[in-house]
Amino acid sequence: MAKYSYELKKKIVEEYLSGKTSYSVLEDKYQIDESLIKNWVNNYKHFGDEGLMRSRNNRAYSVEFKLEAITRYETSECSYQQLALELGLTNPSMIVNWRRKYREEGIEGLRPHKRGRPVTKKDDSNQTPKSSTNDEPLDASTREALENRIKELEAENRKLTIQKMYLEQLRSLAREEAMKKRRRSSLNSENNSN
Repeated sequence: MAKYSYELKKKIVEEYLSGKTSYSVLEDKYQIDESLIKNWVNNYKHFGDEGLMRSRNNRAYSVEFKLEAITRYETSECSYQQLALELGLTNPSMIVNWRRKYREEGIEGLRPHKRGRPVTKKDDSNQTPKSSTNDEPLDASTREALENRIKELEAENRKLTIQKMYLEQLRSLAREEAMKKRRRSSLNSENNSN
């Protein structure tokens, strides 16, 4: 994906906000996807100049924050863009990626992972094997508390998924009923006209 300078983003956003042009005209003029321009405009409206600047510091988000974002997306009817703005994120695709990783790997997919290539060392039989993380081992009570919290969140997620499925089914039934009602009223009006 191309990286665009702050100056270019600001210029395009200001052109749009002047009210003299549309997204599609800007897309043709700058050869930049309309959805990206809309994203910049929304970020600018919500965050000001900071919404257009590339973040140089990769902010780490907690597992709980990621789960909250996924749950809110799945239980509401808002878009990724709307939810990202509500959560103070300038990049809605982060939520898409978290959701995909959660579906593929479960809670482990949301945990931070070390980046880069693993360090390889010469085989040293005198050396004791190290764990794959540099973190201190958790004591039993902390581990148990974390496991309980994960179980609670997974149960809540299942509950919310069921609620979402129920609401979707209810909406579907309501749409079917509305269509039946329209058909009946159109048949009645045809019969009355004959």
